[in-house]
Amino acid sequence: LPPQCGVKNAKGIWKMKRVWVGEGVAGESVKKELFEGYFSFSVSYDQMYRKAGHGSGSTCRFAFWGVRAMKDNTGKEIGLGPGKGI
Repeated sequence: LPPQCGVKNAKGIWKMKRVWVGEGVAGESVKKELFEGYFSFSVSYDQMYRKAGHGSGSTCRFAFWGVRAMKDNTGKEIGLGPGKGI
């Protein structure tokens, strides 16, 4: 990073893994999937931001769940939709 941006260091992690797969309703070839994930991002500021009162940096961490988007008959993703549920 250029020295004038005010950020001394930044790093992050993004992890996801599939935790469940379910078969579609009888006769459908659609698989339903559930994922769990974790995100972490940290940034440390140089003297410019510290002197301006922004502190030495910040860290953000959170866990999340995700589902695979539904597909129509042509294979195009159509999102979660109101559908029939899992």
